[in-house]
Amino acid sequence: MNRFNVRQIEAFRAVITLGGMTKAAESLGISQPAVSRLMVDFQEAVGFKLFRRSRGGAEPTDDARRLFQLVDKFFVGLEEMNQEVHAIRSLASGSVTVAAMGPYDNGLIPEVVAGFRQRYPDIAIRLESQPQDRVGEWVASRRADIGIVSLPIANGALSVQELVKMPALCVVPAGHALAAKETIRAEDLSDESFVSFPRGAPFRFETDMLFEKKGVERRMLTEATTHEAVCNLVAAGLGVSIVSPFSPHLRRNPRLEFRPFLPAMPITLGMVSGEDSLSVAAQAFHDFILEQTESYKASLAMAAR
Repeated sequence: MNRFNVRQIEAFRAVITLGGMTKAAESLGISQPAVSRLMVDFQEAVGFKLFRRSRGGAEPTDDARRLFQLVDKFFVGLEEMNQEVHAIRSLASGSVTVAAMGPYDNGLIPEVVAGFRQRYPDIAIRLESQPQDRVGEWVASRRADIGIVSLPIANGALSVQELVKMPALCVVPAGHALAAKETIRAEDLSDESFVSFPRGAPFRFETDMLFEKKGVERRMLTEATTHEAVCNLVAAGLGVSIVSPFSPHLRRNPRLEFRPFLPAMPITLGMVSGEDSLSVAAQAFHDFILEQTESYKASLAMAAR
């Protein structure tokens, strides 16, 4: 059996739909003999008779009508595919999965998503809360398109872009004696109950090293795995802590006071992605974050005052 081609199928569909080769030729913008030739070649390719002569011209056989049903579904599928291609290209369809650490998926990222949704209302966004070490894994395995983490991150296969760098903040319960200070130094936390992150967490290691260098002893009685959980424990009166500045929603808690901490402990917020494999929608989200970085810096700086 010879192979048939799309042009033959297109002509076959037009002939049956329009009821004749003359109208099919007009619709396709070719001559009637050209349509006839396409039908002869198509009939040879399929191996059975497609038309029989009648007073009204060429009438499709029963086999041709059965074949037409499949052909029509094929073209409907092509039209649907063209519509979907247009929707993806014009960002009228698509989805983005973002993996982020706790301080970001509850505070900063919802504001980013809201701004993105205003620009692209038809893109679906899925937000996954993951620990720092899991965010990179999710992006690398393509379970997430974009990751928002504290830098550095140990995964050389990912594209990493620094977004914002700000110093960590000291958080104390409202009414605490340290809240009267404009800035809080490591020495001010001597013998204070301190709500810490678990051992093995990079931020815990960095914090412990700073206090060891200063020779400052803290009362380490309470731990929590996220910045939000740490702040909730501080609000409950269980101690003080050092936390990320990238959680503006936490500063609205009237039971907490935040102050600059010295010596400064810079925390860098970064975005990771598999940049060469991003979908159109994910690339738009990626570019939107970069575009909005300066305004995020300004809003975070104002919230830190």
